[in-house]
Amino acid sequence: MNRLLRAAHIERLVPNIEAMGPGPLFETFGTRFLARLLDIPLVQRGVSVRGNPIGRTVDATALNDNTVAEFSTDKGYFAGDKPRNDLAHLVHRHPSVKQIYLVSSQVAPAGAIDTFVESNVSQGRSVHVLDARRIAEEIVDRLMVSDDAIDDLSEFIPVLATVRDEHALDLRAPRPGSRHIERPDVDAAIADALGRSPCIAISGMGGVGKSEAAAAYVERHRNEYVQTIWLDGADIERIEALSAVTIRRAGDALNVVGLLSTRRCLLVIDDARADLEPAQLSNLCGQGSHIILTRRVASSSYSLPLLTENESQSLLEADGVDPCPRPIFEKVLATAGGHPLSLALINAAVANDTSWGDIAIDCEAIGKFTDGDTRLYERILGRLRSSLQGELAVFAWADQPICDTGFLRCAIKPVGVRNLQSNALTAVDRASVIRLHEIVFAALRGGGWCSEARAAELDDALELYIASLTRGDTHNLQTVAATHRRKLEARVAAGDRRPTYLYALIFAWDAADTDVPSLPDPTDLARSLRCASGPTRDMQLMLVIETVEALFRYEREVKGSTEAKRRYRERLSVFDILDDTPDLNPRQRAEISHHRGKLHRSIDEGGEAAKLFEQVLESEVPLSEAKLQLVRLYSKEPNRNVERAQQLADELMASIAAGGEGLSSSVTLGLIEALHWTREDWSNNIFDVNYDLCMAHVSRGLLAGIPQAYETLASIVRNWAWTNPSRLEMLSGLIDTASAHDIREDRGRGAYAEIQQKLAKTKSGEAADKHLKLALQGFEALNRPSAYQRRNYAETLLELGRFIEADDILRSITDPESQPFVAFSLSKANLGLGNLQEALAFADEALAAAEGRNAKFKPSFLEQRSAVRSQIDRKARDDLNGAINQPKPRS
Repeated sequence: MNRLLRAAHIERLVPNIEAMGPGPLFETFGTRFLARLLDIPLVQRGVSVRGNPIGRTVDATALNDNTVAEFSTDKGYFAGDKPRNDLAHLVHRHPSVKQIYLVSSQVAPAGAIDTFVESNVSQGRSVHVLDARRIAEEIVDRLMVSDDAIDDLSEFIPVLATVRDEHALDLRAPRPGSRHIERPDVDAAIADALGRSPCIAISGMGGVGKSEAAAAYVERHRNEYVQTIWLDGADIERIEALSAVTIRRAGDALNVVGLLSTRRCLLVIDDARADLEPAQLSNLCGQGSHIILTRRVASSSYSLPLLTENESQSLLEADGVDPCPRPIFEKVLATAGGHPLSLALINAAVANDTSWGDIAIDCEAIGKFTDGDTRLYERILGRLRSSLQGELAVFAWADQPICDTGFLRCAIKPVGVRNLQSNALTAVDRASVIRLHEIVFAALRGGGWCSEARAAELDDALELYIASLTRGDTHNLQTVAATHRRKLEARVAAGDRRPTYLYALIFAWDAADTDVPSLPDPTDLARSLRCASGPTRDMQLMLVIETVEALFRYEREVKGSTEAKRRYRERLSVFDILDDTPDLNPRQRAEISHHRGKLHRSIDEGGEAAKLFEQVLESEVPLSEAKLQLVRLYSKEPNRNVERAQQLADELMASIAAGGEGLSSSVTLGLIEALHWTREDWSNNIFDVNYDLCMAHVSRGLLAGIPQAYETLASIVRNWAWTNPSRLEMLSGLIDTASAHDIREDRGRGAYAEIQQKLAKTKSGEAADKHLKLALQGFEALNRPSAYQRRNYAETLLELGRFIEADDILRSITDPESQPFVAFSLSKANLGLGNLQEALAFADEALAAAEGRNAKFKPSFLEQRSAVRSQIDRKARDDLNGAINQPKPRS
C-alpha cells in the first residue's frame, strides 16, 4: 500500500482501538484479531460466557498451547510493571510456550516495545508486544484484504468497514438475490468437485442458474477464504489476461494471480470463454485457493441440474404471489423443465397481475421448452409490456444486453433500474453497466419492443446525456462512449452525424483506431458555426477543436510526428475561421485561443503559443490549462522565462492546495509532471515543499488506473534517475502490485515500463533483473508502441544483453526526430555484438546530430564513441601483439 494512504488508515484506527473497553470486550476483540493475524484457532479463557473476567487464567491460548496471549486496557500499561508481570504470569502458567503475545489497547512511547522485547529475550521463546498502533498497522497491512476478517472485527471497530470499502473497486462476489432458492445438493457437489481439483467449471444452458449457484457457494463458504473475487468472463480472453487483473482494497491494487498463489482466494469467472481450461487455471492456485468458471458448455465440468419439483414450486411462488394451481404447475414444469430463469420470469409475470390461467395458455402456445428456444420468454416478456415496456426498450434500442448505468438511470430513472432488477431480468455485472440475462435479451430482439418514436427519443436522450458530461471529468464520458461505441458508430454510419455522437466517439477511440472518414472536415464545420445557435453551436465548436486534435494524434501514431506536425500546421486556418465567428461567449473564445496555442506549441512555435496562452489568462475566463502550458513553455529554451514559469506554477499549486476548484485532475497531474520535466532547482523545490500533496494526487491516479498518472510518475522517476537516484526507493512501492495490463492506454503502459526500466538502474543483481523483466512485460503489452517507446524497449533489451533483438527494433524506427537517439542505441547494440566499425559509424551519426535542442545529449554521445574507440584500439593492440608474438618463419 502506498505510504500516504497506509498512514491515513492507521491514524483512523488507532483512536478507536485506544477507546475500546471494558477489558472483557477488548479481550474478545484481541482474541479474534490474533486468530485472524496468526491464522490459527485461539481459545478465549479469560472471559466467561456472560462476559465477566475470569481471574488467574491466561486470556487466550492456541489449541496446542504453543501460543498464548494476554490483553490489557490499562491506561498506564507501558509506564509500569504490567507488561513484565503479564509475561511472568504467562510463562508460569505455560512454561513450554513458544510464542507469547502481550496486547495493549494503548499507544506505547517510542522505543518502549523494542526495549522491552530486547530485555526479555529467552532461548526457545519469542515475545511479541502489540500496542494500539501496531494492532492498526497489522490490520491495515495484513488483514485489510480479507473480507471475512474485516467483517468479523468491524463488530468492535465499525470504521474498519468504511476504511476497507471507501477506496474499493473490489470485485467482491454478489450476494444471492431475493428469489434465491437454497440448493444444498448443488453446494455439496461444487465443494466435492473443488476437493478433487482447484479449478472447476459449472456448465449448463443459459439461464439455468450458473451464476446464482456460484454466488450462493461464495456466500456459504466466504469465511473459508481470505478473499473472494468475481470477474466478468468477457474481460478474460485468455489465461494470461488474469495477470493484468487487479482488485482495489483500501487504496491497494492487488494482482489477482498473486492473490491466488499467496492467499486462500476463491475466484469466480462468470460466463467464462470456452478456451479457458480448468487444468491450466489450476496451476495458478496456491494452497487453499480455488477457481470456479461458469459457462454454457464445458468439458470435464459440473453440469448444473435443473431445479427439483419442490425447488421449482418455491421459485414459481416466490415473493408472495398466489399459489400456482397444481394442474397449471404440472403444465409449467413440463414446459420449463425446472429452468430457473423461465420460472423466475413466470413468477414476475404473475406478480404483475398476469393470471395463472393465462400462463397455462402461454405454455400451450409455445410447446415444450428446449435449450435455446426463446419463444417462452417472448410470451412471458409480453406479459410485462404494460409495466416494463419503457425499461426494456432501451436495451432493444442499444441492440446489446448491456447499458451504461449513468445513461440508463437518466433514461428510465432509478426506479426503472430497480424494476428491471426486481423482475429478475438483470444479471450480475460490473457497476458501470446494467446487463440483462442473455435469454431476456434474445427475447427482446424479435419482439418489437422499441418503436421508431421511442428509438428517436433515446437517440436524443443519449445526445443530451453525453452533452452533460462534456465539460466535466472525462472519466464518465469515456465510460458511456466506450459502452455504446457500437451504437454510436452505427448511428453515424446511418447518416446521423450529430456533433455529440462524433465528439463522444473521439473519446472512445484509441489514437490509431480513429475512424477518420467519419469525422467532419474541421474547416467546413468551423465555417458552419455562423449558421448554428445555442447548445448545438457550442457542441460543434468543441467538435471542431477535438477533431483537429484527434487527427493530429492519429497522424502521429500512423504517419510519425514529422508528418503529423506538417498537417497540423496546415489546419491553423481552422482557428482563423473560429476567431472570426461572431457572438461567441468568453469561455468559447478562451478555449479557441487555448487550443490554437496548443497547436503552435506542437509545431515548435513556442513564442506564438506563449502569446496566446497569456491572452487566455488575461481574458474573462483564465483557464488553468493555459497556465500549465505556459509553465511548460517558459521552463525551456527558446522561450525560457523562469520567473514567470515559477509564478504560474506557484499559483497552480496554491489552487491545488486550496482544494483544486476549477482544476481538472489532468491539469494537476500535468503540473506535477512539468515540475520534473524542467529539472530546475525552483521546480524541484515547489515539488519537495508540496511532496505529500503531489504524491496523494499521483497515488489516487494510479489507483484509478489513469494513464496520465503513470506518465507523471515516469517524469518524477526520470528526473530523479539523473539528479538524485537514491530517492527512487521512495517511489518503488507505488507500483509494486501494478501490472502493465491494468493500464488502459499505450501511453500509460509505456510510462509504467519506463519506470521499471529506470528503477532497474538503481539496483543490482536479482533486484535489477526483476525490474528489467517488468519493464519488458510493459513494453511487450503495448499495442502500437511509439518511436520513443520502441527506443526504450530496445534500451531494456540492451541492459539484458539481448543485442540482436535490440538491433532489430532500432533499425525499424524511421521517425526522423528519433534518429540521433536511435543511432546512439544502435552504437551500443553493435558494440555488444562486436561490430566495432558499425558501432563507431552510429556513434559518429549521433554526435553529428547533437545540435540545437539535442546539444545537451552530446556528453552521452561522446562517452559512447569513446567506449567504441577504446575497444577498437584494444583490438588493434591485440592484433599488433599477436603479430609480434608470432614465431618467425624459418629461412
